Amino acid sequence: MNMKFLALPAMALAIFALSACNSPVNTVENTDKVMQKDFVRNKRVITDSALDDRLQVASVDKQELASGLLKVQVTFKNVRSSDFKFAYRFQWFNESGMEVATSATTWIEKDVYGGEEFFLSAVSPNERCKDFKLMTKYLD
Repeated sequence: MNMKFLALPAMALAIFALSACNSPVNTVENTDKVMQKDFVRNKRVITDSALDDRLQVASVDKQELASGLLKVQVTFKNVRSSDFKFAYRFQWFNESGMEVATSATTWIEKDVYGGEEFFLSAVSPNERCKDFKLMTKYLD
């Protein structure tokens, strides 16, 4: 009979311990936004199904800086509760759609936590860059 009374607290402890392994990200932000975003209409080409069901693109924003450079920011949300790693890189294009060759086209690794919302941003290497492409790939 004592075993029945011990089994219930043991199960409750096990459930609590398993839920503690899940570590979603908590955030706090200003409710009364004062920013003015310049949203970019975007087209998504998904070739990596491993990221397709993990990352959700919330928005793509751009800003032309006083120097003539283009700054872009992509907001992502990890829709899963598990952590993972991926890599990304930005490609830059001129007004004719031709790629602007830069030395900064290397893949950058990023760790993402369960439930995390995060931003990837970049500034164009020169003022000839008028458009961009963001590429991502899942890392094992």
